[in-house]
Amino acid sequence: MKSKTVLIALQDDRWNSSLSTFFHENGYRVETGKVVSDLIRKVRNGKIQVIVLDDEIEGVKACDLVSLFKKINEKAQIIVVSSETSLGLAKRLRGAGIFYHAMKPIDLDEIKSAVECAFEKIERESKKEGFIPFFIPGRVPA
Repeated sequence: MKSKTVLIALQDDRWNSSLSTFFHENGYRVETGKVVSDLIRKVRNGKIQVIVLDDEIEGVKACDLVSLFKKINEKAQIIVVSSETSLGLAKRLRGAGIFYHAMKPIDLDEIKSAVECAFEKIERESKKEGFIPFFIPGRVPA
C-alpha cells in the first residue's frame, strides 16, 4: 500500500499543529488545511486517504464538506471532530458517509485509533477490488 496520508482540517491552529506532529511521529504522511478551496484541491489530487475534519470550516458545515469530499473521492474515510452533540447532526453526518464522529475536546488515543481503523478499512476494501468474483465457489446444480 502507498504511504498513509492524513489530511487534518481543523480551525484551531494549535490542534492542527498538534495533530500534525502527532501523526507524523506515528509514521503517517500529514497534510493540513483551513481553507475550503485548498482542502478540495488536496482531496482531488487523490493522495488523501483519511480526513480529520472540524465541524465547520470557513462557515461551511461538516455535513456539506463530507458530501463534497465523498463525491470527489468516495474511498476517502472522514473523521469529523465536533462539539455539537445533537442526534440530528449525527444522523446527517452518517448519511453523508463519515467513518467516525469524535467529540471535542480531542482525545489523541481516540483519534489515533479511529485513523488506524480507517486505514484498515481502506486496505480491506482495496483487497476486495483486486479479487475476481467468479472464482468464488457456488452451489453446483445436482
